[in-house]
Amino acid sequence: MPHNKHDATCRIEGADWTLTFKAAALQQIGAHAQTQRSSKESVGQLYCRDLTAGNIVIEHATVLPRCHAGHASVQFNPEVAMKERAKLFKEGWHCVGLWHTHPEAFPRPSQTDSILAADHARAAVTHLNGLLFAILGTRQIPEGLSVWAHDGVQFWSAHWE
Repeated sequence: MPHNKHDATCRIEGADWTLTFKAAALQQIGAHAQTQRSSKESVGQLYCRDLTAGNIVIEHATVLPRCHAGHASVQFNPEVAMKERAKLFKEGWHCVGLWHTHPEAFPRPSQTDSILAADHARAAVTHLNGLLFAILGTRQIPEGLSVWAHDGVQFWSAHWE
């Protein structure tokens, strides 16, 4: 997928913090866009080094192995995700969210996505105020990357600056 090779910043309306995706993280995510009819969804995790800054910087994005993947669905093993988080935490990385792909231009969370995001946000409540949830569609990044924060109760949509 063609994409911007620069960092991109977004903000949730009313938030006093911003969220910046570094170019390397955007490239990692963008490499998995579902641009072909035969493409299957991909999934991964989002990492930053500092949880306390006024600008949370996503410097690292990983790709998780898929247990099941179709054109419009993907599943991963939570134990594998937890092992990845533990390993990267020892290296100074904090997992702040999940990303996955959708085969549509303007991706929005499905009902399954909403349940997954709420469950993960509630599980992370002792470490985070919310969980980032990004969905890559078929349009160019950053416009094709929809970003939300979930606080365990609802999604809060972010807008690119």
